[in-house]
Amino acid sequence: MITAMYIHLQGIKTALAERMAYRGDFFMSTFIMLIVEFLVPLVTYLIYANGASFPGWDMYEVLMVQAIFLLSRGIAFPFFFGMVWNTIERVREGTFDLILIKPRSVLHMAIVTGFDAEDVGKFFGGAILFIVSIVNVPFPGLLEWVTFLALFCVSLIVMFGFALILSGLGIVWIGNYRVYEIFFSVTNFGMYPASIFSKSIQTIITSILPIAMLGFIPASAMLGRPAEGTFFSVIISFVFLSICLLFWKTMLKRYTSAGG
Repeated sequence: MITAMYIHLQGIKTALAERMAYRGDFFMSTFIMLIVEFLVPLVTYLIYANGASFPGWDMYEVLMVQAIFLLSRGIAFPFFFGMVWNTIERVREGTFDLILIKPRSVLHMAIVTGFDAEDVGKFFGGAILFIVSIVNVPFPGLLEWVTFLALFCVSLIVMFGFALILSGLGIVWIGNYRVYEIFFSVTNFGMYPASIFSKSIQTIITSILPIAMLGFIPASAMLGRPAEGTFFSVIISFVFLSICLLFWKTMLKRYTSAGG
């Protein structure tokens, strides 16, 4: 475990050193990433500023959902979601074999060598929005905080599951970056309160594909009104992770080297 953590830290250090070689580009990219993260919250603000609203939710409660969603992405994308791009690139270039011959888990090495420092901007965007939201809603008690933190960890598990699916697709779907479009199209439902969708959509994003866990369910706990079916969604999240791990391992077995 200690060795694995050391390797992970070395991977982060190496990635940061590479980006620091062009600091201006790094900071500009991070800043642009932060600005992009505010587009959806800006639309939410404009909706409420023009007198419209999401039924049963005030503006800062909706922003809380979006802040938690962005925080989840802000942790996932730099630290382990980079394995998606890393896998797609290496398979396309024929260098994925270099990971396979390492005396470490292929999955671990795909994550370690895929750290993306620029995506830290997503975290800062989510953190700023979270602070703005938390000071404009009733301050949560200790129980709300503990429940939120537990559910937020589950949201990262769901994010990891999606990373496994997309990187698995990258192994057999050579050089196709459209997997990101699929991911964003599906998970964007997590940026809004599940209660605004039809019952069928609510069932899908809470009980089949746990997208609501990425924002809505942790936010509901933080606001002191736990979402219906939260416990079941937690169980589904772990089942989802298990299925994603099995999918990734299956796709890895189907990998064929670029050869000579």
